[in-house]
Amino acid sequence: MESNDHGIESLCWPKLTASQSESGHGASVVLVLVVVCRYSWSALQHLRLRAYIALRLTTHRLWQAAKTWPQPQDWLLAAGLTATLGLVALPVGLISHFLSPTVATVTWAEGLRLAGRVLLVPALVEEGFWRVLMLPHPTEMISDRKRWRLGLPMLGLFVVMHPFNAMTLYPSAFDTFTNPVFLLSATLLGLICTYTYWKSGSLWVVTAMHWLVVTVWLLFFGGYAALHL
Repeated sequence: MESNDHGIESLCWPKLTASQSESGHGASVVLVLVVVCRYSWSALQHLRLRAYIALRLTTHRLWQAAKTWPQPQDWLLAAGLTATLGLVALPVGLISHFLSPTVATVTWAEGLRLAGRVLLVPALVEEGFWRVLMLPHPTEMISDRKRWRLGLPMLGLFVVMHPFNAMTLYPSAFDTFTNPVFLLSATLLGLICTYTYWKSGSLWVVTAMHWLVVTVWLLFFGGYAALHL
């Protein structure tokens, strides 16, 4: 009888051990899932917070830049810097034959439509992105050194964007957008627009600067023919 009891016990013990093992394994899986879910939820909350901050910052920058109307001193600064750009870019462009002092072969109506189109793209769109969205507004309390540490890389990307655009979306402008004189002019334009934006805090003054430079180039210095418009 004792032998039978021992046999029954020996048969039941391995089954009990296997059951405990499966239970332990199941508990481990549940624990891992709980940890993964916890960290996933924390990561999701972090992403939501970052997205919320980015949205608030974008809204703040757009609203501040759009509602700020330039003061007379802002227009004077813009005029002076734009004239300085002309004094540098015109001689270099004429000597290198990148610029050609010829009036574009368009009617007055076509010229006005072209000027209106330039006001929207590239002037308003590019300034709205490269200056307003990508740079801190003057109302953001950061040092001038940090502003330039952010601004100079954005200036580089603004310039590089033109050859990249020519290699992808606008191949007919490749020769123009990769010309060293054009890239120098784009760099100087981006630089004076960056400085003017930080001094004025207004989207409209830098849009006007960008529009004037591009429109004059297209209609009076060979840009219309160079871009095959």
